[in-house]
Amino acid sequence: MMGIKRCLSHLNGQTSILPLAIFRMTFGFLMAFSLFRFICKGWIEACYIAPDFHFTYQYFEWVKPLELYGMYAVVICCALSAIGIGLGLFYRLSTLFFFLSFTYLELIEKSWYLNHYYFVSLVAFLLIWVPANRNYALDCKRHSTLKRKTVPVWTIVILKLQLCTVYFFGGIAKLKSDWLLDAQPLNIWLKARTDAPLIGGLFEHDITPFLFSWSGMLYDLIVPFLLWSRKFRPIAYCLIVIFHILTYVLFNIGMFPWLMIFGSLIFITEAEWKLLFRKREASNSMENPSPTKTPLSIKLMLSLFFVMQFSFPLRHYFLTDNVLWSENGFRFAWHVMVMEKNGYVTYAIKDNETGKQWIEYPSKRLTTIQEKQMSFQPDMIWQYGKYLEDIYDEKGMHSISIHVNSKASLNGRTSQTLISETVDLTQIEDVDSIYDFILQLND
Repeated sequence: MMGIKRCLSHLNGQTSILPLAIFRMTFGFLMAFSLFRFICKGWIEACYIAPDFHFTYQYFEWVKPLELYGMYAVVICCALSAIGIGLGLFYRLSTLFFFLSFTYLELIEKSWYLNHYYFVSLVAFLLIWVPANRNYALDCKRHSTLKRKTVPVWTIVILKLQLCTVYFFGGIAKLKSDWLLDAQPLNIWLKARTDAPLIGGLFEHDITPFLFSWSGMLYDLIVPFLLWSRKFRPIAYCLIVIFHILTYVLFNIGMFPWLMIFGSLIFITEAEWKLLFRKREASNSMENPSPTKTPLSIKLMLSLFFVMQFSFPLRHYFLTDNVLWSENGFRFAWHVMVMEKNGYVTYAIKDNETGKQWIEYPSKRLTTIQEKQMSFQPDMIWQYGKYLEDIYDEKGMHSISIHVNSKASLNGRTSQTLISETVDLTQIEDVDSIYDFILQLND
């Protein structure tokens, strides 16, 4: 009991705002760059405008895209709010708008799901509740009374915990036979990168994927604990830089490596920054060292938030015996780079009134990325089947049956049937039921 009280007292104590300010600036400017890059790549049209149909998330079917100029306005305003976060300008408004707009953009189309999009939404949500604009921010120029050298310890701890959650559950996700015993999917990916400068030759050896797999698993599980240790933090950060630059160069996984590299700077204390730059720490650098009182509502909200963060990634253990095959509980669980999966899907449709039968090819109505992602994800296969049902219902065909021919290959295995061809998708009214018709994976 005394230990809990001591911990709570520490969390309510004061610490330098510098790590929080650095995190705010790097996060804001990185996200602004990412969103302007999204515009320049033409991805607004590709993701939100080109598709006639959008794969929505369960319980968020009501989230719909705007017209072209509306989507441009949302993305541009989201980027500007990210700049506001970086500058610490109108910080509360900027963080709130960024969280709402970015999460809205993420929820429109499921085929574009990436772990780091989810991570960005979570961080943005946490930033709403912390006073990251109390120093090194333009808001302090506007309101001089706002400026502080210290913030409550918990405001930094919650962001550290969020970073560690990604690493730790990413490591747990790698505790699978494919990753550890077969070095898959790294065996596939590295053999395709033998042309990489300097290190490409290493990928020709059979032992290399195993070394990468085991070191990647150990890295994810251990580096969060190293970051919390002042003694081992320099080693941990060097590992983070090496690991994420290597993954960026080899696998081109977008902004995620940079978010983790710069986000991990929050573990570096003000004293360590001063030591790094050979500056002496002033004895009066800490203001208001006494504990501060945090509203109970914020305590309860953040406690619930992290209970969900620590439990949600484990839900698949209760839903399926092979999350990589069924993907039931795969999203929002930090399954980062643990599978190479592809598939092929066609739909056999029968008009029960006339007896007419025909085949529907998804490429007829979906974009390339939608078709690719849908082809091996059961919930999306079901969702597209229901879309076809609605299309033909509007054409006056009110009694049709839809059966799916779905083949998928997981981590180099021979292609296998994913969903039973006997199931009529029109008879499945909720997405959770489709998982009952997934056939067992044969190794």
